Amino acid sequence: MINLKAKRAMIFGIQGSGKSVLLKYLLRCVPNHYVYDTLLEHSGYNRYKPTHSQKGNLQLAQQELNLFVNKVILKEKPDLFAIDEINRYVKPNPSPLPDSIMKLNDWNRHYGIGFIGIARRPTQVHSDLVELSHYLFFFRVGWRLDCEYLNQIREGLGDKVAQLPQYHFYFLANETGELKLMRPVIL
Repeated sequence: MINLKAKRAMIFGIQGSGKSVLLKYLLRCVPNHYVYDTLLEHSGYNRYKPTHSQKGNLQLAQQELNLFVNKVILKEKPDLFAIDEINRYVKPNPSPLPDSIMKLNDWNRHYGIGFIGIARRPTQVHSDLVELSHYLFFFRVGWRLDCEYLNQIREGLGDKVAQLPQYHFYFLANETGELKLMRPVIL
């Protein structure tokens, strides 16, 4: 198990590839957690069920997220905070990061909060979240633009990720450059 204390991570992969199973495994390893449960998939975990997440108004969704992070996460300082379907709240460059996400991305270390974002495609979220993460988890992602982007992060990464068997994933530790092929997670 990696140490997620005061670290940032992102999990990417196509629907049904294993992202939620990995997240549940990580949440079980860190009992003091919160998950921003956009698709209502994480019953039994410490979760917040947002009101404004389902194809609604982006501004309202970001306001709700900002309020939750500022009033709950930054006050309670859980060991781990995860946002499922983060691409519903954080748009790619050149869109600015929502205030709460900017705080977590820039200052989570000072708060002692581990922060994880989960999305299908790396090109659907702001590059600061991807490129400044300590850890990246990639399940199968086969879209051309995503593969090209991953190949820019690390030579051949996009090509490898596109060929992954179901439920397998690559773990990239940005701190050390370590890239490991991982077997499916079993709950």
